[in-house]
Amino acid sequence: MKALIVYFSKFGNTRRLAEAMAETMKQAGDARVVGIDQLAASDFEGADLVVMSSPTHAFTLPQEVRAILEALPQGVLAGKFVAAFDTTVRAWPLRRMRASPKLLDQLRRLGGKPIVPPETFYVRARNPQKAGEIDLLHEGELERARKWADTVLEQSGKGIREK
Repeated sequence: MKALIVYFSKFGNTRRLAEAMAETMKQAGDARVVGIDQLAASDFEGADLVVMSSPTHAFTLPQEVRAILEALPQGVLAGKFVAAFDTTVRAWPLRRMRASPKLLDQLRRLGGKPIVPPETFYVRARNPQKAGEIDLLHEGELERARKWADTVLEQSGKGIREK
């Protein structure tokens, strides 16, 4: 199994989750983590599984993420399993309006086959530039990310056996 985990992260929290997932996924094969700003269509070659992530900005995907996804060639994810996660604040009253469902829709539009529902991981609502904080993840979120990665692997394994 070859997994590609793509992230967009402003303060490093989404990146940390992606890296934790990659550690788990490396137990089942190859797993690479790539920042979306470094992403090229060729990065998808040979990948069986693509996981994409982004923080939720203004109830949706950040413009930077949308622009990169729209520039990718149609069908670039054909035949690949896909999953998506986001980061958002827990206390947010409109938390159902988050980035990961929209991200998963974009991955489907590019030809990917979703294997798990989109997932959300939670951060504290503080600006790290003002507060001097780096780690905004709620306690236990890295471990929850590792468990979610196990679930993604399990579902992709089932899909591979069904092919």
